[in-house]
Amino acid sequence: MAYRVLFSADGDERGLAVTYSEALGPDPVAVWRDDVQPQLEESGGFQRIGDIETTTYQGYEAADMEWVSETDGTRLHTFGRGFVIDDHHGYSLRWITPEDDWNDPENQEALDVFLRTFRVPGD
Repeated sequence: MAYRVLFSADGDERGLAVTYSEALGPDPVAVWRDDVQPQLEESGGFQRIGDIETTTYQGYEAADMEWVSETDGTRLHTFGRGFVIDDHHGYSLRWITPEDDWNDPENQEALDVFLRTFRVPGD
């Protein structure tokens, strides 16, 4: 089971998606590669950017993946950070912007703020 909340403003294609999952494996790279990417490949214009990168996030094992896809004729650029909090539970944080706007300073600042301020409930 997974629960997702999308934060965005009406008429703004930028957004932050936060997903909590209750049925994950313990390896965040494998989750992106084996679970998420195949679903994304079914959508229009999916193209992963670079490799899935292993990292840590707030002390948890994590992995980052970037990709572009197309929704309603708009090319979207997404950064995703997925992390596991135990053997079966975890989160993904996804910052989504139009591809042409990805490098705008305000978008990069928003991503930085989200990554610095998100907290796992109960931590």
